[in-house]
Amino acid sequence: MKIKRQDITWAPHIPLIGGFPLGAEKSLGKPPEEIISLDGFWTNDRQYVNYMNEVKKNDIKYTTLDPEDFSFKKKINMIISTCPCAALSSLNTGKNKNVRGCQALQNGYIYVTTEQAIKCYDADVIVGENAPGLYTAKGLNVANKIHGIARENGYSMTLFKTNTIFHGLPQNRIRTFYILWKNDKAPAMNWVREDYTEFKDYLAQVTRDMPDQNTIINRRIGQSESYYNFIKHKTGKNPRDILITDGRVTAMKWIAVNDLFEEARDWFIETGDAKGADLASHAIYKHSIGKGVWDSSTHVFDKAMNAVIGRNLADTIHPTEDRSLTVREAFHMMGFPHDFELIGNKGAFNLIAQNVPVNTAATIIDEATKFLTGEMDEFTPYHYLRQDNIKQTTIGVE
Repeated sequence: MKIKRQDITWAPHIPLIGGFPLGAEKSLGKPPEEIISLDGFWTNDRQYVNYMNEVKKNDIKYTTLDPEDFSFKKKINMIISTCPCAALSSLNTGKNKNVRGCQALQNGYIYVTTEQAIKCYDADVIVGENAPGLYTAKGLNVANKIHGIARENGYSMTLFKTNTIFHGLPQNRIRTFYILWKNDKAPAMNWVREDYTEFKDYLAQVTRDMPDQNTIINRRIGQSESYYNFIKHKTGKNPRDILITDGRVTAMKWIAVNDLFEEARDWFIETGDAKGADLASHAIYKHSIGKGVWDSSTHVFDKAMNAVIGRNLADTIHPTEDRSLTVREAFHMMGFPHDFELIGNKGAFNLIAQNVPVNTAATIIDEATKFLTGEMDEFTPYHYLRQDNIKQTTIGVE
């Protein structure tokens, strides 16, 4: 297949807040033909639609499709999709099969968007993003079903597991991309190992005058958080330095490893920290019956942050200041342009986490584009390829 790069047409299907399509635009150098979605996603989608049409002054149509309608036809070369991934997320603790695992109802969006990309848009390449679980035994049935749709319609398929830290951002975010190629054999995608700017220096790129830089995500962090304060009391040192040196990441984990919950509880009572005393007492009880405790204490990261998800956004302390990240810094950690702002509720910062980092998206789209322009170096003998960019291993299925 050989299409001139400037002639490639593309569109997002369920763009959510916009990281994936912004990455595609960064790679292709042009906005989408239209913005496609399904009912129920406007709360997220409107952030991207607003940015594209109100901030960037485009006039891009937003189309909501009927999930059961495959009758209309329009040619678009590349369809990208950011379907909900909570069902395969490692953070999903639901017990009901309808909300967790391969049988969860949310997985249906993957199948609908894939089939509409094939049957309605005649896409030459389809790129979707999902949780790391899609690459594991947990997501095997989902991956196999996507592959079944591919095979039935004359496409090959690649699962590509990667980590955002390899794509130029200081964030350890493991994700899986599924790529369907209109070709009998899957191409070999290149491995990615881009350098990144370390966490502290990367956040220093954000300046005070940028939008949403004054919107702090969680004010009860650092000196306002009980366990963090106890570490300072106990060691007489900066808790940030202690946690980085000991490699414990969270204040509560440091206290647990050093068996200091009872001492911490007594200090909280002595200093009038009722919340801290309750937290420590609860932890002591839960550990006594062999159970764990939800850790909402201060998270400290050194060279790179863990995945920008709601929990980490709320609990991570800034690398040099005594506060959590701001909404602007959260956007920056996802590679977003600095003129992208949250509209509506500024406290809805979790929308930022339900997203694809722009840099990661751009490098995946770079590879997909090579398929369209005929620049792919190698096609494998396999119809279904599993590539792990973290371990740089490949498994092929004929």
